[in-house]
This record gives sequence, structure tokens and C-alpha cells, in this order.
Amino acid sequence: MNLVVETRQGRIRGEQKRGVGVWRAIPYAEPPLGELRFLPPRPPRAWDGERDGTRYSAVAMQSRDPRVAMMSGITDAMAMSEDCLQLDVYAPTTDGAPRPVLVWIHGGAFVMGAGSLPLYSGVGFASRHDLVVVTVNYRLGLLGLMYLGELGGERYAHGNVTLLDQLAALHWVRDNIAAFGGDPAQVTVMGESAGAISIANLLGMPAARNLFQRAILESGASPLLVPTREDATALAREALDALGVGLDTLAQVPAERIVAVQEQLARTRGLATFAPYVDGVTLPQPPIDTVRSGEGAPVPLLVGYNRDEWTLFDLFLGEPLTQLVIGQVRGRLGPFAELAHAAYRAARPEHSAHQAWVDVLGELSFRIPQIRLAEAQAARAPVHMYRFDWASSAFEGRLGAAHAMELPFVWNRLDNPLTRVLLGGDAPGALELAAAMHDTWAAFVRTGDPNGAGLPAWPAYDARRRATLIIDRASRVVDDPDSATRTIWPL
Repeated sequence: MNLVVETRQGRIRGEQKRGVGVWRAIPYAEPPLGELRFLPPRPPRAWDGERDGTRYSAVAMQSRDPRVAMMSGITDAMAMSEDCLQLDVYAPTTDGAPRPVLVWIHGGAFVMGAGSLPLYSGVGFASRHDLVVVTVNYRLGLLGLMYLGELGGERYAHGNVTLLDQLAALHWVRDNIAAFGGDPAQVTVMGESAGAISIANLLGMPAARNLFQRAILESGASPLLVPTREDATALAREALDALGVGLDTLAQVPAERIVAVQEQLARTRGLATFAPYVDGVTLPQPPIDTVRSGEGAPVPLLVGYNRDEWTLFDLFLGEPLTQLVIGQVRGRLGPFAELAHAAYRAARPEHSAHQAWVDVLGELSFRIPQIRLAEAQAARAPVHMYRFDWASSAFEGRLGAAHAMELPFVWNRLDNPLTRVLLGGDAPGALELAAAMHDTWAAFVRTGDPNGAGLPAWPAYDARRRATLIIDRASRVVDDPDSATRTIWPL
């Protein structure tokens, strides 16, 4: 295997892992430092000689709070830096026929996580399925989503630099992945949570057209209530006030100080404080409107959600956060919020009043947006919908089928230490289900059809039948599951 690859920027040397070539910390953009902070990414600079691609990249600046780290997987041993616009490539070989490419956009509420985490090692997909895998780091929180266009003028008019980072990574894949044995005409983007929300936005971005041919969105789609440019400007003003600086000195503020203010804002505003917004430039309109109009990317989708999404946040970030978000939902939805709460209490009578609110928040944030996207996209391309029901036994069963619980199954990484904690250790049938999900996701990456790889026959989704694969110890297809709660939502 040739472990020295010539990219457009220069040569990079990787290493071999279980028969797979791995190249780490490849720059896909110029480091966004100093005056480049808050600006769109610039093309990466060329380098002389041979770059060492065996060392891990720094992760994006984010919180070191242990509660956040429990969810994100970030450890104290991992370096953080604004110089994070880098990606990793996993390839079974660099010769032979071009292989399909899987590009992973990590989740983490746009404030935490990294594509370079061990859970997201592409070795399994590369060795078992002959795929080329790319995992991406991008700017998070205020550094990626503080909109300064109204305050700073034309220089900052292109907002949503988090999305522009991801777009730059896709351009890098288009221009360079053939050197690693990948086919730039067979690219699948895959993401979870904020990563999936990012992909929903990419579906609606004119600039992302033709950069990917398929998409997998796990527990995330275009939110039902998309922030506006005015919302983003209000957040920017609040952040600048908390920092005590103006635009003229913002580039000199230590990144650690910006993250501290970011945490402060999240405590008072809630978990969804930082999210892509409609700025009229990067995003012309809410992505779901673009898809509904027929102007979105007409690519096959594999989409889904977990049965108990919000329990992860309720358990690890605490009931006060949930209560804060409940108050926000009541304010935004008015009397309908109470009607929704009553409907979920009736649908799952074994749940307490608080647990019913946890159900409502999970549905509003994850399930209903996925359904709206599936309804809109199914008119133009095949869509396959799932619901992940595998319930964890950890924490006295309080997690259930929580947010992100499907990830170790998709990546076939039940051996990951954090995974074992979240799943509650070994469970009968887990290894078999992980292999089946891993193979099924890979089949979709290869062909756009997830059938024939270990899970039951999986019909495409449409607004009439609403066929949904329930993934559990005994997986099965159910038409329009939980229709009584789905039909209450007017959004």
C-alpha cells in the first residue's frame, strides 16, 4: 500500500491500521486565526516536502465541562485550537477502481465533538466494505455561528461559517479524494444531530449542489423554527456585550474567553442557542422550504430518529436545562404546547408529567423535523426512514433509546469504552445488530438502497404509507408509527 499520497497542496504520509491507510490532520482550509476569525474559510496553502499525516489534529474550541465531555467524548488529553479545519481520510488502498466515499459530519449541538474521535474511526467501513471514509472537524459555537453581518458590514456578510467550513471540506473531497482511491462522483454525506442538521442545510444551499450524491441524517433535520438573521444579530450583540469588546478588537480576544461566554449564553438561552440561521446569503431561506419547492439537492436519503431522544440531555445536563427549554417551547408555541404535552401523556401513560415533556422536546427537536424532510424529499428521490428503539440498561434504564445511542451500532464500535458505559455493558444481540446496521448503512453508501444487508426488507418512505423500520432487538417495519402524536403537529 502506498502511504504517501500527492494532494493538490502537497504530499502527505499516512500509516496503516488493520490493512487500511489512515491520513490524519489534512488541512482543507487555511487556519482561521487572527483577522480570519469569523470569516469564511480560505483555500488551504500548499506545503513543501512531505507532511506527517500520522498525528491527530486539534479539535475545535469547546467546553471542558465534564458533563459535556461525557456526551461529546472529548478528553483532557485532546488538544484544542482554532486551527482545526482539518480532516482525516481512511482508505483500503490508493489503487484499483475508484471507491464510494463516505464523508462524516459530527454532531454535538454545534458546540462540542470532533470528527477525529475514536468512535468515528473509518477503519471498519474501509476494511469491511471497501469504502473511502473522510471525517471532518469544523468551527463550533460562537466561532462558527456568530453573525456579524449587520454589525460589521460586507466583510462579515457571509454568515454561518460553520456550514461554509463543511462546504470547503466537500470541495477538498471533490478535488483530492481520487488520490486516495475515492470516487468524487460517489459521495455520501452522513451526520448525526448537529451533523444531520448541517446536512439538511447543505441540501438547501445552492453552493452545495453536485458535491454529494446521497445523504444519511441521524436524529437531525431542518428545525421547525429556524433562526433568522435578526435572531443571530441579537445573539451577537449579547455575546459582544458579555465579552466587553467591539468588532475592532474581537480578533484579539483569547479563544478560551469566547468559549466561556459561549457557555454562559448556553446556560441562559438553552441547548439550541447556536444553530445555522437564514442569513440570505449562505442560506437564502429555511432549508425545508427549499426542499419543498423542489430546488433542493434531489439525492436519496436515509433518515431517522431515536425513540427517547431528549433523555440524554435531561440526564447529563440536568432537569433545570429541560425546564428552561420547556419554558421556551411554551413561549414559542403558546397553548399548543399544553395540548402536545397532554397528547404525549396519553400516548405513554407509564411516563410521568416530566417524562412527557421530555418526550415532547425530543419530538419537536428531532422526530417531526425528520418526518417533514422525508415527506418533502420523497417526492423527488427515494427516502428510507427508521426509528431506533434499542434501550440502554445503563443508569437504571433512564436513558432508554436516547439521542446518539445508535452511533456505536452504525460505526460497529461496541468496543469503544464510552459506548460500553452508555449501553450498560454487553447485551444479548448487540453485536449482531451492530453488524447489521453497519452493513446496511454501507449498502446505502454504495447504492442508495439500504436493502439486503442484514436488516428486514425496508420499503421506501412516502406520505401515504409512511413505512418506518423500527430498529431493535427484533427489527420490523411499521407503517406510520405513533400516528396519534405525529398528527397533532401543525408545523
